[in-house]
Amino acid sequence: MAVFRWENPVVRGLAPDPSVIRVGRDYWLATSTFDHLPGIRLWHSVNLRDWVPMGGAVTRPAQYRRDGKAGALDLFAPTLRHHRGVFYLVCTNVAEGQGNFLLTARDPAGDWSDAVWLDDGGFDPSLFFDADGTCYYTRRTLDLASLERGGDLGPVVQGVLDPGTGRLGPLRAITPGPRGWCSNDIEGPHLYRIGAWYYLFAAEGGTWAGHMQTVARSRSPWGPFEPCPWNPVLTHRHRVMHPLQTLGHAELVEDASGGWWALALGVRKRGQHHLLGRETMLAPVEWRDGWPVIGAGGELETGMEAARSPETGGAVRSPAGLWGQGWRSLGQWDEALELDGADVLLPCGAGLGVLHGGGAVLLPQSEPVQAFEAWVPVPEAGGATGVAVFANAAHWYALRRTGGSLVFARQVDDLATAAEARDPGGPLRIRIEAGPERYRFLLARPEGWEVLGEGAARLLSAESCEWFTGVSFALLAEGEGGAARFGEVTVG
Repeated sequence: MAVFRWENPVVRGLAPDPSVIRVGRDYWLATSTFDHLPGIRLWHSVNLRDWVPMGGAVTRPAQYRRDGKAGALDLFAPTLRHHRGVFYLVCTNVAEGQGNFLLTARDPAGDWSDAVWLDDGGFDPSLFFDADGTCYYTRRTLDLASLERGGDLGPVVQGVLDPGTGRLGPLRAITPGPRGWCSNDIEGPHLYRIGAWYYLFAAEGGTWAGHMQTVARSRSPWGPFEPCPWNPVLTHRHRVMHPLQTLGHAELVEDASGGWWALALGVRKRGQHHLLGRETMLAPVEWRDGWPVIGAGGELETGMEAARSPETGGAVRSPAGLWGQGWRSLGQWDEALELDGADVLLPCGAGLGVLHGGGAVLLPQSEPVQAFEAWVPVPEAGGATGVAVFANAAHWYALRRTGGSLVFARQVDDLATAAEARDPGGPLRIRIEAGPERYRFLLARPEGWEVLGEGAARLLSAESCEWFTGVSFALLAEGEGGAARFGEVTVG
Protein backbone atom coordinates (compact mmCIF):
# COMPACT_ATOMS: atom_id res chain seq x y z
CA MET A 1 0.00 0.00 0.00
CA ALA A 2 1.24 3.49 -0.83
CA VAL A 3 2.22 5.78 2.01
CA PHE A 4 -0.66 8.01 3.15
CA ARG A 5 0.46 11.62 3.63
CA TRP A 6 -1.24 14.74 4.94
CA GLU A 7 -0.61 18.26 6.20
CA ASN A 8 -1.89 19.45 9.56
CA PRO A 9 -4.28 21.04 10.07
CA VAL A 10 -6.56 18.98 7.84
CA VAL A 11 -9.44 21.44 8.43
CA ARG A 12 -7.99 24.93 8.24
CA GLY A 13 -9.46 28.02 9.81
CA LEU A 14 -12.12 27.92 12.51
CA ALA A 15 -12.79 24.20 13.16
CA PRO A 16 -12.40 23.44 16.87
CA ASP A 17 -13.57 20.61 19.14
CA PRO A 18 -13.76 17.94 16.40
CA SER A 19 -16.25 15.11 16.81
CA VAL A 20 -15.92 12.44 14.13
CA ILE A 21 -17.69 9.22 13.12
CA ARG A 22 -17.58 6.81 10.21
CA VAL A 23 -20.81 5.49 8.75
CA GLY A 24 -20.05 3.00 5.98
CA ARG A 25 -17.84 4.75 3.46
CA ASP A 26 -18.46 8.24 4.84
CA TYR A 27 -16.65 10.13 7.57
CA TRP A 28 -18.65 12.91 9.21
CA LEU A 29 -17.19 15.66 11.35
CA ALA A 30 -18.85 18.26 13.59
CA THR A 31 -17.02 21.32 14.93
CA SER A 32 -17.86 24.21 17.26
CA THR A 33 -19.18 27.54 15.97
CA PHE A 34 -19.72 29.66 19.14
CA ASP A 35 -21.73 32.79 18.15
CA HIS A 36 -21.67 32.06 14.39
CA LEU A 37 -24.57 30.66 12.38
CA PRO A 38 -25.24 28.18 10.90
CA GLY A 39 -24.26 26.50 14.13
CA ILE A 40 -22.34 23.24 14.58
CA ARG A 41 -20.43 23.12 11.31
CA LEU A 42 -20.58 19.74 9.52
CA TRP A 43 -17.94 18.30 7.19
CA HIS A 44 -17.72 15.22 4.94
CA SER A 45 -14.71 13.13 3.92
CA VAL A 46 -13.81 9.75 2.53
CA ASN A 47 -10.20 9.74 3.76
CA LEU A 48 -9.97 11.90 6.95
CA ARG A 49 -7.56 14.23 5.13
CA ASP A 50 -9.75 16.11 2.66
CA TRP A 51 -12.87 17.63 4.21
CA VAL A 52 -15.78 19.30 2.41
CA PRO A 53 -17.92 21.81 4.35
CA MET A 54 -21.61 20.86 4.35
CA GLY A 55 -23.11 23.87 6.09
CA GLY A 56 -24.35 23.61 9.68
CA ALA A 57 -26.90 21.66 11.68
CA VAL A 58 -28.27 24.67 13.59
CA THR A 59 -30.14 27.09 11.34
CA ARG A 60 -33.18 28.35 13.31
CA PRO A 61 -33.91 29.54 16.87
CA ALA A 62 -35.91 26.41 17.80
CA GLN A 63 -32.62 24.53 17.61
CA TYR A 64 -30.63 26.72 19.99
CA ARG A 65 -33.09 28.70 22.18
CA ARG A 66 -35.47 27.24 24.73
CA ASP A 67 -38.17 29.75 23.79
CA GLY A 68 -37.67 29.19 20.05
CA LYS A 69 -37.05 32.89 19.46
CA ALA A 70 -33.94 34.53 18.00
CA GLY A 71 -31.53 35.43 20.74
CA ALA A 72 -28.06 34.95 22.14
CA LEU A 73 -26.17 31.83 21.21
CA ASP A 74 -22.73 30.51 22.07
CA LEU A 75 -22.44 26.91 20.92
CA PHE A 76 -19.60 25.01 22.57
CA ALA A 77 -18.23 21.57 21.74
CA PRO A 78 -20.68 19.22 19.96
CA THR A 79 -20.65 15.42 19.82
CA LEU A 80 -21.81 13.61 16.68
CA ARG A 81 -23.03 10.00 16.81
CA HIS A 82 -24.93 7.50 14.63
CA HIS A 83 -27.11 4.66 15.83
CA ARG A 84 -29.57 2.47 13.89
CA GLY A 85 -29.96 4.86 10.97
CA VAL A 86 -30.24 8.07 13.02
CA PHE A 87 -27.60 10.76 13.43
CA TYR A 88 -27.44 12.46 16.83
CA LEU A 89 -25.85 15.74 17.89
CA VAL A 90 -25.55 16.94 21.46
CA CYS A 91 -24.23 20.40 22.21
CA THR A 92 -24.44 23.29 24.67
CA ASN A 93 -25.68 26.82 24.20
CA VAL A 94 -23.79 28.44 27.08
CA ALA A 95 -25.76 31.70 26.70
CA GLU A 96 -27.64 32.60 29.87
CA GLY A 97 -30.70 30.45 30.58
CA GLN A 98 -30.00 27.83 27.91
CA GLY A 99 -28.07 24.55 28.38
CA ASN A 100 -27.49 21.14 26.79
CA PHE A 101 -29.64 19.92 23.91
CA LEU A 102 -30.08 17.05 21.43
CA LEU A 103 -30.73 17.19 17.66
CA THR A 104 -31.45 14.32 15.27
CA ALA A 105 -31.38 13.78 11.49
CA ARG A 106 -31.52 10.97 8.96
CA ASP A 107 -29.00 12.73 6.71
CA PRO A 108 -26.34 14.90 8.39
CA ALA A 109 -26.20 17.16 5.33
CA GLY A 110 -29.97 17.71 5.48
CA ASP A 111 -32.36 19.27 7.98
CA TRP A 112 -31.93 18.60 11.69
CA SER A 113 -34.73 18.46 14.24
CA ASP A 114 -35.66 21.12 16.75
CA ALA A 115 -33.77 20.91 20.03
CA VAL A 116 -34.72 18.49 22.78
CA TRP A 117 -33.42 20.12 25.96
CA LEU A 118 -31.64 17.76 28.34
CA ASP A 119 -30.20 19.67 31.29
CA ASP A 120 -28.57 22.99 32.11
CA GLY A 121 -25.35 22.08 33.96
CA GLY A 122 -21.79 22.10 32.68
CA PHE A 123 -21.06 21.67 28.97
CA ASP A 124 -19.23 19.39 26.49
CA PRO A 125 -21.96 16.70 26.40
CA SER A 126 -21.27 13.38 24.68
CA LEU A 127 -23.22 10.23 23.76
CA PHE A 128 -22.20 6.57 23.69
CA PHE A 129 -24.46 3.77 22.42
CA ASP A 130 -23.46 0.42 23.93
CA ALA A 131 -23.99 -2.93 22.20
CA ASP A 132 -27.25 -3.51 24.09
CA GLY A 133 -28.63 -0.16 22.86
CA THR A 134 -28.16 1.72 26.13
CA CYS A 135 -27.36 5.38 25.48
CA TYR A 136 -24.97 6.97 27.98
CA TYR A 137 -24.89 10.76 28.32
CA THR A 138 -21.56 12.09 29.60
CA ARG A 139 -20.44 15.67 30.24
CA ARG A 140 -18.15 17.85 32.26
CA THR A 141 -19.10 19.86 35.32
CA LEU A 142 -17.86 23.32 36.29
CA ASP A 143 -17.48 24.31 39.93
CA LEU A 144 -16.50 27.97 39.72
CA ALA A 145 -16.87 28.44 43.47
CA SER A 146 -14.14 25.86 43.95
CA LEU A 147 -11.98 27.65 41.41
CA GLU A 148 -12.21 30.86 43.41
CA ARG A 149 -10.83 28.91 46.38
CA GLY A 150 -7.98 27.56 44.26
CA GLY A 151 -9.59 24.13 44.01
CA ASP A 152 -10.64 21.64 41.34
CA LEU A 153 -13.28 22.32 38.69
CA GLY A 154 -15.41 19.20 39.09
CA PRO A 155 -15.75 15.61 37.87
CA VAL A 156 -17.07 14.07 34.69
CA VAL A 157 -20.67 12.95 35.24
CA GLN A 158 -22.82 10.43 33.40
CA GLY A 159 -26.40 9.20 33.15
CA VAL A 160 -28.58 7.03 30.95
CA LEU A 161 -30.50 8.90 28.25
CA ASP A 162 -33.56 7.91 26.28
CA PRO A 163 -32.64 9.59 22.97
CA GLY A 164 -36.19 9.23 21.69
CA THR A 165 -37.77 11.33 24.42
CA GLY A 166 -34.81 13.21 25.92
CA ARG A 167 -35.54 11.74 29.33
CA LEU A 168 -32.30 11.74 31.32
CA GLY A 169 -31.67 9.56 34.34
CA PRO A 170 -29.71 10.60 37.43
CA LEU A 171 -26.18 11.84 36.83
CA ARG A 172 -23.29 10.49 38.83
CA ALA A 173 -19.57 11.12 38.84
CA ILE A 174 -17.46 8.59 36.95
CA THR A 175 -14.04 10.11 37.64
CA PRO A 176 -12.58 9.40 41.08
CA GLY A 177 -12.45 13.02 42.20
CA PRO A 178 -13.39 16.56 41.13
CA ARG A 179 -10.44 16.84 38.76
CA GLY A 180 -8.69 15.16 35.84
CA TRP A 181 -5.82 12.69 35.75
CA CYS A 182 -3.18 15.36 35.05
CA SER A 183 -4.79 18.68 36.05
CA ASN A 184 -7.56 20.28 38.07
CA ASP A 185 -9.77 20.61 34.95
CA ILE A 186 -11.25 17.80 32.85
CA GLU A 187 -13.57 18.43 29.90
CA GLY A 188 -14.60 17.15 26.46
CA PRO A 189 -15.26 13.58 27.68
CA HIS A 190 -16.01 10.78 25.22
CA LEU A 191 -16.77 7.17 26.14
CA TYR A 192 -15.90 4.28 23.79
CA ARG A 193 -16.08 0.50 24.02
CA ILE A 194 -13.11 -1.11 22.27
CA GLY A 195 -12.79 -4.82 22.84
CA ALA A 196 -13.47 -5.64 26.48
CA TRP A 197 -12.59 -2.16 27.72
CA TYR A 198 -14.52 1.08 28.13
CA TYR A 199 -12.25 4.04 27.44
CA LEU A 200 -12.86 7.52 28.83
CA PHE A 201 -11.16 10.03 26.54
CA ALA A 202 -10.95 13.61 27.84
CA ALA A 203 -9.20 16.96 27.44
CA GLU A 204 -7.40 18.59 30.35
CA GLY A 205 -5.37 21.61 31.33
CA GLY A 206 -7.57 24.28 29.74
CA THR A 207 -7.69 24.99 26.02
CA TRP A 208 -4.62 27.25 25.84
CA ALA A 209 -0.91 26.41 26.20
CA GLY A 210 -1.47 23.68 28.80
CA HIS A 211 -4.01 21.75 26.73
CA MET A 212 -3.67 17.95 26.59
CA GLN A 213 -5.56 14.72 26.01
CA THR A 214 -5.80 11.95 28.60
CA VAL A 215 -7.38 8.50 28.67
CA ALA A 216 -8.53 6.01 31.30
CA ARG A 217 -10.20 2.61 31.03
CA SER A 218 -12.55 0.34 32.91
CA ARG A 219 -14.44 -2.92 32.45
CA SER A 220 -17.66 -0.98 33.16
CA PRO A 221 -19.00 2.25 31.65
CA TRP A 222 -19.46 3.46 35.23
CA GLY A 223 -15.85 2.84 36.27
CA PRO A 224 -13.75 2.70 38.29
CA PHE A 225 -11.40 4.00 35.61
CA GLU A 226 -7.64 3.51 35.71
CA PRO A 227 -5.55 6.19 33.96
CA CYS A 228 -3.09 5.45 31.17
CA PRO A 229 0.42 5.10 32.63
CA TRP A 230 1.80 7.62 30.12
CA ASN A 231 -0.90 10.28 30.31
CA PRO A 232 -1.21 12.73 28.68
CA VAL A 233 -1.49 10.78 25.44
CA LEU A 234 -1.40 13.95 23.31
CA THR A 235 0.04 17.38 24.11
CA HIS A 236 2.53 20.00 22.94
CA ARG A 237 2.67 21.88 26.23
CA HIS A 238 6.37 20.93 26.44
CA ARG A 239 7.21 21.81 22.80
CA VAL A 240 7.79 25.54 23.15
CA MET A 241 7.79 27.43 19.82
CA HIS A 242 6.59 24.40 17.83
CA PRO A 243 4.22 25.66 15.10
CA LEU A 244 1.36 23.45 16.39
CA GLN A 245 0.17 24.25 19.90
CA THR A 246 -2.74 23.67 22.33
CA LEU A 247 -3.34 20.11 21.10
CA GLY A 248 -6.22 18.25 22.74
CA HIS A 249 -10.00 17.74 22.71
CA ALA A 250 -9.50 14.67 20.54
CA GLU A 251 -11.86 12.02 19.16
CA LEU A 252 -11.08 8.46 18.07
CA VAL A 253 -12.45 6.92 14.88
CA GLU A 254 -11.98 3.47 13.35
CA ASP A 255 -11.44 3.09 9.62
CA ALA A 256 -12.98 0.34 7.50
CA SER A 257 -9.86 -1.83 7.84
CA GLY A 258 -9.82 -1.74 11.64
CA GLY A 259 -7.16 0.96 11.95
CA TRP A 260 -7.58 3.80 14.41
CA TRP A 261 -7.12 7.55 14.00
CA ALA A 262 -7.57 10.65 16.10
CA LEU A 263 -8.79 14.13 15.21
CA ALA A 264 -7.82 16.86 17.67
CA LEU A 265 -7.93 20.60 17.91
CA GLY A 266 -4.79 22.72 17.78
CA VAL A 267 -3.58 26.12 16.68
CA ARG A 268 -0.90 27.40 14.34
CA LYS A 269 0.93 29.88 16.51
CA ARG A 270 3.41 32.57 15.54
CA GLY A 271 5.32 33.88 18.50
CA GLN A 272 2.85 34.53 21.31
CA HIS A 273 -0.25 34.88 19.14
CA HIS A 274 -2.51 32.99 16.74
CA LEU A 275 -5.09 34.44 14.35
CA LEU A 276 -6.89 31.52 12.69
CA GLY A 277 -8.76 30.09 15.65
CA ARG A 278 -8.51 26.47 16.70
CA GLU A 279 -8.23 24.04 13.80
CA THR A 280 -8.57 20.27 13.29
CA MET A 281 -5.48 18.01 13.22
CA LEU A 282 -5.18 14.35 12.16
CA ALA A 283 -2.99 11.66 13.75
CA PRO A 284 -2.65 7.88 13.44
CA VAL A 285 -3.32 5.82 16.54
CA GLU A 286 -1.55 2.59 17.47
CA TRP A 287 -2.25 0.41 20.48
CA ARG A 288 0.29 -0.67 23.10
CA ASP A 289 -0.73 -2.88 26.03
CA GLY A 290 -4.34 -1.89 25.43
CA TRP A 291 -3.63 1.87 25.46
CA PRO A 292 -3.75 4.33 22.54
CA VAL A 293 -0.52 5.89 21.26
CA ILE A 294 -1.40 9.03 19.27
CA GLY A 295 0.96 10.28 16.59
CA ALA A 296 4.65 10.02 17.45
CA GLY A 297 4.40 9.24 21.15
CA GLY A 298 1.74 11.88 21.76
CA GLU A 299 3.21 14.51 19.43
CA LEU A 300 2.19 15.77 15.96
CA GLU A 301 3.92 17.50 13.06
CA THR A 302 2.62 19.71 10.28
CA GLY A 303 3.65 17.14 7.66
CA MET A 304 2.79 13.55 8.58
CA GLU A 305 2.55 10.14 6.95
CA ALA A 306 1.37 6.64 7.77
CA ALA A 307 2.00 3.22 6.26
CA ARG A 308 -1.76 2.62 6.19
CA SER A 309 -4.65 4.57 4.77
CA PRO A 310 -8.10 5.48 6.13
CA GLU A 311 -9.52 5.88 2.61
CA THR A 312 -12.93 4.30 2.17
CA GLY A 313 -13.43 4.48 -1.60
CA GLY A 314 -16.63 6.41 -1.10
CA ALA A 315 -17.89 9.33 -3.18
CA VAL A 316 -17.10 12.88 -2.11
CA ARG A 317 -20.16 15.05 -1.61
CA SER A 318 -20.38 18.51 -3.16
CA PRO A 319 -21.11 21.57 -1.02
CA ALA A 320 -23.98 23.83 -1.98
CA GLY A 321 -24.89 27.45 -1.40
CA LEU A 322 -23.39 30.16 0.74
CA TRP A 323 -23.03 28.05 3.88
CA GLY A 324 -21.50 25.16 1.94
CA GLN A 325 -18.74 27.55 0.86
CA GLY A 326 -17.86 28.25 4.50
CA TRP A 327 -19.61 31.60 5.05
CA ARG A 328 -21.05 32.44 8.48
CA SER A 329 -23.53 34.90 9.93
CA LEU A 330 -23.59 36.76 13.23
CA GLY A 331 -26.99 35.82 14.56
CA GLN A 332 -30.05 34.86 12.55
CA TRP A 333 -29.67 35.92 8.93
CA ASP A 334 -32.10 37.51 6.49
CA GLU A 335 -33.50 34.85 4.13
CA ALA A 336 -32.71 37.14 1.17
CA LEU A 337 -28.97 36.57 1.77
CA GLU A 338 -27.75 34.79 -1.36
CA LEU A 339 -24.65 33.49 -3.13
CA ASP A 340 -24.96 34.09 -6.89
CA GLY A 341 -21.89 32.60 -8.56
CA ALA A 342 -19.01 34.64 -7.14
CA ASP A 343 -21.35 37.46 -6.04
CA VAL A 344 -22.90 37.82 -2.60
CA LEU A 345 -26.25 39.58 -2.19
CA LEU A 346 -26.34 40.89 1.38
CA PRO A 347 -29.50 42.53 2.83
CA CYS A 348 -28.81 45.65 4.83
CA GLY A 349 -28.90 45.41 8.60
CA ALA A 350 -27.14 46.40 11.78
CA GLY A 351 -23.40 46.96 11.90
CA LEU A 352 -20.46 45.00 13.24
CA GLY A 353 -20.87 43.75 16.78
CA VAL A 354 -24.69 43.68 16.74
CA LEU A 355 -25.65 40.00 16.96
CA HIS A 356 -29.11 40.10 15.43
CA GLY A 357 -28.87 42.65 12.66
CA GLY A 358 -27.78 40.63 9.65
CA GLY A 359 -25.68 43.43 8.14
CA ALA A 360 -22.51 41.35 7.96
CA VAL A 361 -21.51 37.96 6.60
CA LEU A 362 -18.23 36.31 7.58
CA LEU A 363 -15.71 33.99 5.93
CA PRO A 364 -13.10 32.66 8.39
CA GLN A 365 -9.48 33.32 7.52
CA SER A 366 -7.82 29.95 6.85
CA GLU A 367 -4.16 30.77 6.13
CA PRO A 368 -1.65 33.14 7.78
CA VAL A 369 -1.08 34.88 4.44
CA GLN A 370 -4.29 35.40 2.50
CA ALA A 371 -6.03 37.98 0.32
CA PHE A 372 -9.74 38.82 0.22
CA GLU A 373 -11.22 40.93 -2.59
CA ALA A 374 -14.63 42.18 -3.65
CA TRP A 375 -16.34 44.80 -5.75
CA VAL A 376 -18.01 46.96 -3.09
CA PRO A 377 -21.16 48.76 -4.31
CA VAL A 378 -22.31 52.28 -3.60
CA PRO A 379 -24.34 52.19 -0.35
CA GLU A 380 -27.98 53.11 0.06
CA ALA A 381 -28.58 56.68 1.30
CA GLY A 382 -27.74 56.87 4.99
CA GLY A 383 -26.12 53.42 4.96
CA ALA A 384 -22.69 51.92 4.50
CA THR A 385 -21.03 49.14 2.54
CA GLY A 386 -17.57 47.77 3.06
CA VAL A 387 -15.23 45.01 4.10
CA ALA A 388 -13.65 44.10 7.41
CA VAL A 389 -11.50 41.71 9.38
CA PHE A 390 -13.49 40.69 12.44
CA ALA A 391 -12.45 38.78 15.55
CA ASN A 392 -15.29 39.80 17.86
CA ALA A 393 -17.48 42.81 18.60
CA ALA A 394 -14.61 44.63 20.32
CA HIS A 395 -11.79 43.67 17.94
CA TRP A 396 -12.07 44.53 14.23
CA TYR A 397 -10.77 46.70 11.39
CA ALA A 398 -13.14 47.90 8.66
CA LEU A 399 -13.15 50.00 5.50
CA ARG A 400 -16.59 51.45 4.77
CA ARG A 401 -18.16 53.53 2.05
CA THR A 402 -20.56 56.01 3.69
CA GLY A 403 -21.73 59.59 3.11
CA GLY A 404 -19.40 60.12 0.14
CA SER A 405 -16.32 59.09 2.12
CA LEU A 406 -14.14 56.03 2.57
CA VAL A 407 -13.76 55.54 6.33
CA PHE A 408 -11.11 53.21 7.74
CA ALA A 409 -11.98 52.36 11.35
CA ARG A 410 -10.24 50.25 13.99
CA GLN A 411 -11.79 48.97 17.20
CA VAL A 412 -9.56 47.27 19.80
CA ASP A 413 -11.21 46.87 23.19
CA ASP A 414 -12.23 50.41 24.20
CA LEU A 415 -9.81 52.13 21.82
CA ALA A 416 -11.19 53.35 18.50
CA THR A 417 -9.69 55.25 15.56
CA ALA A 418 -11.08 56.45 12.23
CA ALA A 419 -9.61 58.09 9.14
CA GLU A 420 -11.47 59.41 6.09
CA ALA A 421 -10.68 59.75 2.40
CA ARG A 422 -12.78 60.87 -0.56
CA ASP A 423 -14.93 58.19 -2.17
CA PRO A 424 -14.27 58.26 -5.96
CA GLY A 425 -17.75 56.87 -6.66
CA GLY A 426 -19.01 53.87 -8.60
CA PRO A 427 -18.26 50.24 -7.70
CA LEU A 428 -14.84 49.93 -6.01
CA ARG A 429 -12.52 46.95 -6.01
CA ILE A 430 -11.26 46.64 -2.45
CA ARG A 431 -8.69 44.18 -1.19
CA ILE A 432 -7.65 43.00 2.27
CA GLU A 433 -4.14 41.60 2.56
CA ALA A 434 -3.76 39.42 5.63
CA GLY A 435 -0.28 38.65 6.94
CA PRO A 436 1.23 37.39 10.17
CA GLU A 437 2.11 40.95 11.22
CA ARG A 438 -0.40 43.31 9.55
CA TYR A 439 -3.80 43.58 7.93
CA ARG A 440 -3.82 46.04 5.02
CA PHE A 441 -6.85 47.52 3.23
CA LEU A 442 -6.26 48.55 -0.37
CA LEU A 443 -8.26 50.30 -3.10
CA ALA A 444 -7.75 49.52 -6.79
CA ARG A 445 -6.76 52.66 -8.73
CA PRO A 446 -5.92 52.87 -12.44
CA GLU A 447 -2.25 53.19 -11.46
CA GLY A 448 -2.33 50.26 -9.00
CA TRP A 449 -3.33 49.40 -5.44
CA GLU A 450 -3.46 52.20 -2.86
CA VAL A 451 -3.21 51.42 0.86
CA LEU A 452 -6.06 53.15 2.73
CA GLY A 453 -5.45 51.68 6.17
CA GLU A 454 -3.74 48.97 8.13
CA GLY A 455 -3.53 47.52 11.63
CA ALA A 456 -1.43 45.15 13.71
CA ALA A 457 -2.51 41.52 13.37
CA ARG A 458 -1.70 40.62 16.98
CA LEU A 459 -4.38 43.02 18.24
CA LEU A 460 -7.01 40.73 16.66
CA SER A 461 -5.42 37.50 17.91
CA ALA A 462 -7.17 35.01 20.18
CA GLU A 463 -4.79 36.04 22.96
CA SER A 464 -5.78 39.70 22.64
CA CYS A 465 -9.49 38.89 22.38
CA GLU A 466 -9.34 36.15 25.02
CA TRP A 467 -11.68 34.20 22.76
CA PHE A 468 -11.63 31.26 20.36
CA THR A 469 -13.10 32.13 16.98
CA GLY A 470 -10.09 33.60 15.20
CA VAL A 471 -10.29 36.25 12.49
CA SER A 472 -12.86 36.29 9.68
CA PHE A 473 -13.09 38.40 6.57
CA ALA A 474 -16.42 40.21 6.37
CA LEU A 475 -18.73 41.91 3.90
CA LEU A 476 -20.75 44.80 5.38
CA ALA A 477 -24.11 46.23 4.31
CA GLU A 478 -25.30 48.53 7.07
CA GLY A 479 -28.56 50.44 7.08
CA GLU A 480 -32.31 49.99 6.88
CA GLY A 481 -33.88 48.35 3.87
CA GLY A 482 -32.43 47.31 0.57
CA ALA A 483 -29.51 45.03 -0.17
CA ALA A 484 -25.95 45.29 -1.49
CA ARG A 485 -24.45 43.10 -4.21
CA PHE A 486 -20.76 42.42 -3.73
CA GLY A 487 -19.23 41.31 -7.03
CA GLU A 488 -16.54 38.71 -7.74
CA VAL A 489 -15.75 37.93 -4.12
CA THR A 490 -12.49 35.99 -3.94
CA VAL A 491 -10.16 34.67 -1.26
CA GLY A 492 -6.78 33.13 -1.84
